[in-house]
Amino acid sequence: MAVLIAKWVVFVLVSLLAIASSVLMIYVKNTLHSALFMVMAFIASAILYLLLGCQFLAMLQIIVYAGAVMMLIIFVIMMISLKDEEKLARKITKTKVAGVVISILFMMLFILIMGFNSVKGKMGALTSIGDAKTIGSLLFTRFLLPFEVASVLLLAAMVGAVMLSKKKSFGGEDQ
Repeated sequence: MAVLIAKWVVFVLVSLLAIASSVLMIYVKNTLHSALFMVMAFIASAILYLLLGCQFLAMLQIIVYAGAVMMLIIFVIMMISLKDEEKLARKITKTKVAGVVISILFMMLFILIMGFNSVKGKMGALTSIGDAKTIGSLLFTRFLLPFEVASVLLLAAMVGAVMLSKKKSFGGEDQ
C-alpha cells in the first residue's frame, strides 16, 4: 500500500512538473530558456513512462528527444538571428488568442472523449508493450524488414544532409 501511495505522489509531482515546464516553454521570452524548459518536459514525460513500466520508451524519450532533437533545436537557435524577436512577439497577439481558444476546445474534446470511453484492460498489459526485451525481440523477428528499411532511409537522409550542408572551399570551388 505504501508503494502505491509513493507512486501516486511521484506521478502527481512529475505531472505537475511536466505541465509547468510546458507552460513556461510557451510563455518564456528567451528562446534558449524555452528550449531548456522543453528538455525538462521531455524528461518529466520519460519519468512518467518509467512509472508505467515502459523502460524502453523512457530511454528513447531521453536519448532521442531530450538529447538529439534538443541539440538540433539549440544549434538552430544559435545559428539564426533573433534581433527582431521582440517586434514579432508584439505582433502575434491575435495568434496567441486563437491558440488559447483552440487549446481549450481540444482539451474539452479530450475530456469529453475520455468521459465516454473508459479505459479497460488488465493491469500488466501495458508493461509488456514498453519492455525492452519485448520490443527488441519484435524488432529483430517480426518487424526486421521495416526496421532495416527505416535504417537505410535514415542513412540516406544523413548522407543527403551532409551533401547539402557542404560548404565551398576557400578557392570558391566545391571540395
